[in-house]
Amino acid sequence: MNRIIMLLLSLQGASLLHAQQDLGIRNSHYAGIQAALLNPAGMEGQYVKWDVNVASAGTLFDNNYLYIPKGAIPVLGFRSIIEGIKHQNKFVTTFDPSNPDKRYHFMLASEVLGPSFQAEIKEGQTIGFTFRARAFANIDNFTGHVAQNAFDYMRNKILWYKPFHDNSTRIDGMAWLEYGFYYAATIYKDCKGELAAGLGLKYLQGLGAAYVKNTSLNYTIGDTTQLIFTHSNLDYGRTDYDTYRKSTGRRELTHGYGLGANIGFTYTRRHNTSYLYKLGVSLVDVGAIRFSRNTSAFHLHSDSANFTNWYTYDLKTNEQVDRTISAAFYQGDSTRSYAGNSFKMGLPTALSFQADWNCYDNLFVNLTVIKGFGHGHGQGVVQPDVYSLTPRYESKWLEASLPFSLIYYGHWRPRLGFAVRAGYLFFGADAPAGLFKLRNMYGTDFYIGVHFFRKK
Repeated sequence: MNRIIMLLLSLQGASLLHAQQDLGIRNSHYAGIQAALLNPAGMEGQYVKWDVNVASAGTLFDNNYLYIPKGAIPVLGFRSIIEGIKHQNKFVTTFDPSNPDKRYHFMLASEVLGPSFQAEIKEGQTIGFTFRARAFANIDNFTGHVAQNAFDYMRNKILWYKPFHDNSTRIDGMAWLEYGFYYAATIYKDCKGELAAGLGLKYLQGLGAAYVKNTSLNYTIGDTTQLIFTHSNLDYGRTDYDTYRKSTGRRELTHGYGLGANIGFTYTRRHNTSYLYKLGVSLVDVGAIRFSRNTSAFHLHSDSANFTNWYTYDLKTNEQVDRTISAAFYQGDSTRSYAGNSFKMGLPTALSFQADWNCYDNLFVNLTVIKGFGHGHGQGVVQPDVYSLTPRYESKWLEASLPFSLIYYGHWRPRLGFAVRAGYLFFGADAPAGLFKLRNMYGTDFYIGVHFFRKK
C-alpha cells in the first residue's frame, strides 16, 4: 500500500494536472468549453461566440493521513514536494498509536484538457469537442495501522506482535483518455428568460486501473521473519503495469474501452437585456470502462496463512507480487488466487446544481453543489462532494473570484481559494493555503490554462 500512496502523491507533485471543479472559472460567462465539463448546457448563454482551449492543467488532492508541515517547503515548492516523495523526508503522518483503528481517507483527481473548442453554429445552438487525459483515485476508510505499516514498510517495531483487523479499506483508481462531443441548444425562450439543454457523449480509452475491495484481514507482523494472516479475505484487480515499460505507442498503453455521457439544463432569467440570474442542473460522468487487455482480477482467502521471511523478497513485477501473495494464502499454490482477466470501472458520476446571481453590474455570486455517487459492490472512482460559494468580478479582459468551499470525501475540509483570468490566461487554486506556507499541507487544488475566445 505504501507504493500506492507514494505513486498517487507523485502524480500530484509531478504533473500539475487539471482540477475537477475549477470553481473560480467554470461558471464564468467567458468559461468557453470549460463550462461544458460542469454542465453541457452551460455552453449556451455565454458571452463568447467561439472558444478554443489551447491547454489547461492542474490537480485536486486531499487526505487526512499524510501532510507536509507548515514551512517545510518553499512557496509553490513543487520541486521540493517531488524531492520529498523521492527521499521520503518531507511527509509526516497523523497516526495515533493509541487509536490504531482510526480510519483515514485519500483522494486524487487529475486532468489535462488538451486542444478543445466550442462554437456557436447559429443563434441558440452550440457545439463543442474536448480531449482530456484524466486520473482519479480514492483510498477510503483505510485503518491507521494498515497505513502506518505501509508507510514504514512494516519495520515499525511498536506495531510488531500485535493482532490487527481491517474490514474497511477500499481502493479504486484509474487513468483514461476521453474524447467528448457536446451539443447545447436553447429549447424555450421568451421576453423574461430562456431554457437550454445540453448533451455530451464521450468515447473512453482506459490506460490503467486497480482496485481493492471486500477487505477482511486479520494479521500480525512477527518481526521480519513472518507475516501471519488468519480468517482473511480480499478481492483485488489491476492492469499490468509492467506493460508500460515496454510500450511504444498509445495502443500498447490502452487496456480497455468505454462510453460516458453528460447531460444538463440551465434556465437564465433576464430583465430586458440584462442578466439577472441563472440556474442549472447536470448529471456528469455517467458510464464505465471495461478493462480487458493485460488485466487480471484475484480473490484471496485463507483461514491461516504465514508469509515467512517477507523482508527478504525483492518483487519487481506485478506477476511476481500476485504469485507470491497467492502462494502465501493458498499453501504454496501461486495461481489459485486468479479470478478473471477483466473488470469494469465506473466513472466518477456526479449530480451538480449551479446558481449564479448578478448582484451588481460586473459583480456575481455563484453557488455550486456537486454530489458524487458510489458504485455499491462494484469497482469505480468517486467524485467528492463539493459545496461552494464564489463571489466573482467579471469583464472581457479581467476576471477575479474568491471561491469558498467545503469538500467531503469521507472527511470534511473547508477551503478558501482564488482565481484570476487576465485576457486569455487563467489560473487559480481552490485550496492554496498549504502551497503558500499558511498551514500544514494535507493537499491542494491548483489549475492553470490558456484559451482564446471571441466575444459576441
